[in-house]
Amino acid sequence: MYANEFSKGHHQQYIDWKQSKHAPEGVTCTSCHYVHQLGIAPTRSQTQAAGSSQCLQCHEMVNNNLAHSIHSFTNCVGCHMPRIAKSAESGDIHSHVFMALLPRMTLENPDVPNSCQTCHKHKKADLKELQAEFDALNKLPKPVGMAIKAVD
Repeated sequence: MYANEFSKGHHQQYIDWKQSKHAPEGVTCTSCHYVHQLGIAPTRSQTQAAGSSQCLQCHEMVNNNLAHSIHSFTNCVGCHMPRIAKSAESGDIHSHVFMALLPRMTLENPDVPNSCQTCHKHKKADLKELQAEFDALNKLPKPVGMAIKAVD
């Protein structure tokens, strides 16, 4: 376990899931994953849909602003399920806590990984700069719209 009590080894996804908001809502392993079902073409993680499509079966993409504007390709899994646990090699299993792990966590304890640096683009990025960028995005005001009257 990491210092933040997230799993870092294989077969510890259940421990992560118990800490997640999914557990008390009744979302179980089989809500997302197939379990040894015959006749179904396998996906890499035996999920019912690939990547973020799995998340979007239940969750709506609520916005493309603030922190979600960092990556416009709607990659839920990349940030909210970073590859931080180890089976055969470091970082080959996704976290099942379902929350973005911010650079701030790694700055506080270098043994705790973060979502940003699991991505190839940010692997060598400065943690303080990454956190500052995230904080700046979260300080922006949310866009506010209003209804526009139809033109005759």
